[in-house]
Amino acid sequence: MAINSISNGSGNKPINVSDSLKPVQVTNKPHEAALGNAPVASSDSVNLTGTASQLRSLEQQLASLPVVDVQRVDSVKREISNGTFEIDPPKIADKMIQMETAINQGLV
Repeated sequence: MAINSISNGSGNKPINVSDSLKPVQVTNKPHEAALGNAPVASSDSVNLTGTASQLRSLEQQLASLPVVDVQRVDSVKREISNGTFEIDPPKIADKMIQMETAINQGLV
C-alpha cells in the first residue's frame, strides 16, 4: 500500500509525499554540489573503536551459545519426577524484585 498524502493535522491541504521525495545528488565535497561539478569517486571506510570491536566479539560468542541449558532442564525434570525438587519462595521473590528493579532502571 502506498501513501500518497499526509495530513499535517492543522486542517490545511494534505502534503503530497511524492513532491518531497525528489532524488538528491550526494557528493564527497559539499562545495562541488554547490558549483554543479560531478562528484569524485572515492572509497569509503569504517573504523570501529575498541569497545565496538569487543561488543561485536561478545555478540558472536553469545550467538554461539545454546539458548537452553539442557543439563539444567534435565536436572530439574529428574528432581520433579523424583519429588525432590524444592521451591524456595523467598529466593523467587528476591529474584522477581531484582528483575523489576532492573526493568525500571532500563537495564533489561
